[in-house]
Amino acid sequence: MRRLPWWIAMLAVGAMTAPAHALRVTTWNLLDYPNLNFTARQVHFRTAMSGLDTDVLMVQELKTSAGADSFANVLRAAWPGKVWKGGAATFIASTESALYYDSLKVTHSNLVALGTAGPRDVLVAVIRPNGYRTAASQFRVYSAHLKAGNPAITPADSTTRRQECTDIRNHMNAAIAGTNLLLMGDMNFYGAWEGGYIRLTESQADNDGRMQDPISMTATWQSPSNAIHHTQCPCNTSGCTAGFSGGGMDDRFDMILGSTNLFNGEGLDVVPGLLPGGYGAFGNDGFHYNDNIDSNTNFAVGNVVASALRQSADHLPVIMTLQLPARVAAAHALAFGDAIVGGAPTLDLVVANSAPVPGDELDYTLTAPSGFGAPAGTFQAAAGALGNVHSLTMSAASVGLKSGTLTVNSDDVDTTAKQVQLSGRVLDHAAASLDSAALVTSQLVDFGEHLAGEFTDAGVRVHNLGFDALQARLATSSAAIIGGHDRFSIPGGFTPALLSDVGQTLPLHFDASGATLDSTYEATLTIASADEPLPGATAQSPLIVTLRARVTNGGLAVGEPVTAFALHAPSPNPLRRSTTLAFDLPQAARIALTVHDLSGRRVATLADGVWAAGRHGLVWRASDAAGRAVPAGLYFVRLEGAGVTRHARIAVLP
Repeated sequence: MRRLPWWIAMLAVGAMTAPAHALRVTTWNLLDYPNLNFTARQVHFRTAMSGLDTDVLMVQELKTSAGADSFANVLRAAWPGKVWKGGAATFIASTESALYYDSLKVTHSNLVALGTAGPRDVLVAVIRPNGYRTAASQFRVYSAHLKAGNPAITPADSTTRRQECTDIRNHMNAAIAGTNLLLMGDMNFYGAWEGGYIRLTESQADNDGRMQDPISMTATWQSPSNAIHHTQCPCNTSGCTAGFSGGGMDDRFDMILGSTNLFNGEGLDVVPGLLPGGYGAFGNDGFHYNDNIDSNTNFAVGNVVASALRQSADHLPVIMTLQLPARVAAAHALAFGDAIVGGAPTLDLVVANSAPVPGDELDYTLTAPSGFGAPAGTFQAAAGALGNVHSLTMSAASVGLKSGTLTVNSDDVDTTAKQVQLSGRVLDHAAASLDSAALVTSQLVDFGEHLAGEFTDAGVRVHNLGFDALQARLATSSAAIIGGHDRFSIPGGFTPALLSDVGQTLPLHFDASGATLDSTYEATLTIASADEPLPGATAQSPLIVTLRARVTNGGLAVGEPVTAFALHAPSPNPLRRSTTLAFDLPQAARIALTVHDLSGRRVATLADGVWAAGRHGLVWRASDAAGRAVPAGLYFVRLEGAGVTRHARIAVLP
């Protein structure tokens, strides 16, 4: 079994699945189009073009404007997914050339004819890939059809080609240094020794227009060893359409040359290697020297397309694949958000290369502004790959608003310095306090001395002291009560909260049911809090609240008999919120218990009716008959009943 060379195997794979390309340019001599066998060749052109995936096409031997429009229709039928432009508008009769291009990929400008010493002018245009702006991303293309003729038979034809190439080289040398140049077409060269080929590729005083051949070939090209590079003729004498030159595949007349700056691996550049991913004659698998391109098996494109190529023209299309310059892709702005002083806030910046595959590798560095940090070094991002993730930092050494501009310095020809706006805010720590005006971290809450059943709920309030726009919120996380025989509680339980300038009130309850009389109960409420969960957050000092309550029996020892009508001393006295008023009835009686101010005006009536014998207690909450708080000052309590009146003095504190 014959073993195929590795590059033939690659061609066979390419015939099935052509690799993705950034941009493809193609040259094709159409052979006296549309004059020669127009109707019969149309179907073959459409079939051949359906296998030829290109973006820019320069054709030669195009004779009329009508023919230029006709071939545009061939392209549209073969590739309906592309938006082909070109035809009569891009055809110049003196050049017998026209430009066609997929407007989804490129635009063109500066279409002119360059006069030379040869029989035809050269078509010149500038091509710019869509999405790019600067001159470094565009290229000038020349479509040439040089004088035909075998130097061995007509040496003057080779001399004419040298003169044509001198004119072309001089025009290209006049380009601005660094201009990307492509020369393509039917050159009719027979070998590297031809004067025209030498003139195009030689080193001169001005090398701006020096051309480089993607294929390194020496001596005479018409030999079996160069079969893979031949472009003319895809049919032999017996298999040719009438008017074709015939002879089979044996000459490399058609080619694409590029300026030397297109072969340095950077920016807009020629993709190295052969087809299907690089450069070469479309449809040539190297196995058809001096034969039809579709005799036996065609490993490059298959026999259907190969047969169409044989019957379309007596030249094969030549393809060059270009990589496009790198394109930096990064966010325009990044916000770190909030952090707390002393923290270490970080944020990820993704830098990618949005150039189409295969595109130039993006080389870049990061320069961070003052107050921010970025990784040092040079980084690379391949076209089509996931972006690189870089961890940025923001200084949180001081409180305040932070901003700056990070620069992605890269070899993106359009955006050499991509700017990323950075912003953030550094907050001061929260301040947990039991007072809204001063830092208070401990407090006593005294429920007072009362008879069982006469205790009222109290409360404590937590504040974020001094809160403003540059202070973190306070996150209360838990509240625990230890001690007090489990008689103290938070009604409804504790709910965590984030406190800004509005405090959080914790209600407190004392359960005196079944409590030991004349006993004092104490417990400790601990409130835990911290900064809100941001970088740099720390725990706050716990707030400690001492809880106290005393259960009284009204002043008598337990079991002491009630033998006289009496009004006991109010407890507590003086008072702020409430006091217990206890009195004894040796027998059932109608009584009235009232409170009066210093003028004798009755302020409140606490009891008015018949009460059973025994000890009783009532709570006065320092309020009048309408429930309004009374002013601070001295008041008198009067107990009347059984023909007896008793008084007690009481002081209400502010």
